[in-house]
Amino acid sequence: MKFKELMSFPANEAGKIDIDELILNLPSTPIDVLEQFYQDHGRNEQFHEQYAELDIHNLKWELVNLTFNEISCATIFSSFQRWVDACYIKSRQVSTDLNWKLIGNTDQTVENWKYNHTWNRSPIFLELDCKLHLVEGHSRLGCLKGLVSEGLIPSNRTHKIWLAKIV
Repeated sequence: MKFKELMSFPANEAGKIDIDELILNLPSTPIDVLEQFYQDHGRNEQFHEQYAELDIHNLKWELVNLTFNEISCATIFSSFQRWVDACYIKSRQVSTDLNWKLIGNTDQTVENWKYNHTWNRSPIFLELDCKLHLVEGHSRLGCLKGLVSEGLIPSNRTHKIWLAKIV
């Protein structure tokens, strides 16, 4: 099944695809990936611009640990680069003001960054042509980049990501 076929799946008023339909059609895909990638973005025009022809039945998903250095070299769709950069700039200010709330997310997210030095939900990546590509989690990556650049999180610390390889 191609990513573009998700457009035919039932969705709610906000455009989120029905999770039960996704589970039925993609039973070997982790629920977290179904929610973050297909449910939230299966009807998103920018995602269709990138992934319309991606055969999502041929993706093997795995939760892996990678260091910042491995993650930070991932490619990013050009339309989302500004968002990553904005989150990077905002999170760099945490070290100046010692105010983790500058990350600007929920209390749970802020607390997780402050005490665990990582995201509380693993972002989504694809391995394309032996290169890492960020699919979902642009704010999280920008935040991590800013916190590492300011020395608040060591660059050799590992972070869990969902990684899909084409089989």
